[in-house]
Amino acid sequence: MNESSHPSTVLPDCERDSRREIHFSPTLTALCLMVCLCGFGVLLWSAFFSEGIRESATASRDLERLASRLLGFESRLSELSAVEQAIFRVGEEDGDTREQIRLWYAELPQDRRKPLDTLYVGILDGEANLSDDLRQSMREWSPEIAPFPTFRQIVDVVYVGKDTADVDYTILQARLAEEVPANWFYFQLAGRLASQSGNEALRESLHRQFQQFTDPQLWKWRMLVVVELSLGGIGLICFVFVVVRWMNLKADFSRPTAVFRFNQRISPWTFQEGMAVFVRGGALSILLIALLSVVPYGVNILEDYGSLLLYLPTVGFAMVFLCRSRSQSFLEVIGCKHVSQVFRSSLPIIMSVMALGLMGDWLIMLGGKTFGISTHWTEWFLPQLVWGSQAELLKTTIEVVVLAPVLEEIIFRGIVYSTLRAKYGFSVSMIGSAAIFALAHGYGPVAFLSVLWSGMLWAWMYERTGSIIPGICVHAVNNGLVVYFLVAMFR
Repeated sequence: MNESSHPSTVLPDCERDSRREIHFSPTLTALCLMVCLCGFGVLLWSAFFSEGIRESATASRDLERLASRLLGFESRLSELSAVEQAIFRVGEEDGDTREQIRLWYAELPQDRRKPLDTLYVGILDGEANLSDDLRQSMREWSPEIAPFPTFRQIVDVVYVGKDTADVDYTILQARLAEEVPANWFYFQLAGRLASQSGNEALRESLHRQFQQFTDPQLWKWRMLVVVELSLGGIGLICFVFVVVRWMNLKADFSRPTAVFRFNQRISPWTFQEGMAVFVRGGALSILLIALLSVVPYGVNILEDYGSLLLYLPTVGFAMVFLCRSRSQSFLEVIGCKHVSQVFRSSLPIIMSVMALGLMGDWLIMLGGKTFGISTHWTEWFLPQLVWGSQAELLKTTIEVVVLAPVLEEIIFRGIVYSTLRAKYGFSVSMIGSAAIFALAHGYGPVAFLSVLWSGMLWAWMYERTGSIIPGICVHAVNNGLVVYFLVAMFR
């Protein structure tokens, strides 16, 4: 049992009777459920069974930025302390990042590959001493189409071992600077050319430029590590405090037994009513998104307001139908009254769950690497945060850090969990709502488990506190760390 400062709430008979006042059409509910299941099916198919990288006009540009920054940062590992190296590795072996990026480049559709993409793959093959793969890559470089002749000449000198007696390294360096932007791939080729030509002054200059290129990401990553470790450490202290307090209260038999119970509130709607509203809202969202995806300018509307279209129908239906003719408002039901009081009383639990969430994410990531499964870059790389203007950056940050936590906690804890809790026990409701929450994100196996773990923790907080406010706080911090990582490392 868990300590709770909130007594169990039992609805008066008049409110129990008012449950029977809302009647939803079973036929319409079944049709909406089919639409929702089809939507979930599309998400599962795209996450687990679709081949290749998602179609994106910026996929090549996104992958170049991601690969360059990750490989550039990894190249500085030898300068970090042993603790920092261990934190970065988290179970990785040397070469894992390069191999993963090679696989991601292999997923690029042929019609979206640019000449630089093929060069980058060739550099990765050369750095890994994969001679056969490098020669296979070079066969795709047409000698009649620029800049492939330049790429072939440079790669021949750097990796293949071509006779360099008549090579003009100055010209090669100039051509390289013209064709390849200043990223990790450029510095690898330029540094190797300088070493082979014996130009130590140029090599040292390139090394200093590379350090200036990677220093900002290095220090921002260190700041992120400090923040996460601080949150984890403070959270673990709070967790010990909560456990000790719970054990002391449990040992004090003079206290009412209610303090050891969950906050077992009976929602003012039945399981059937909650499910009817949830599937109707979900079906309307799916139909709106499907309609906008095929109408002129609909894609632009989805890019700007997609998250609102995804969440607001369900929230609106819940506010209109579930608490209609009830003595409580919807905000009261999900514990959004007296926000500051709820936050202060729940702060130790918030910090504890934050630490448990971070630890769970680290363990899930480590387990995935143990079994050779990693999170695909398209699941967490948000181009709007990397390439967008300052206005787009602000808009996306508000959407991810503010709107998503609020709306998702209302839906998946306030509606879905409460609906399941009206019929089932705590464990079934916690796992069920968390599974629906994870499926709705459409991620692969590792990210799915991470979201599932978070959903279970936030459902426990809702059960424990009777409010979605703690879940919103942790959810916002979690998303904020992701936004900071993307902006700090890749923008």
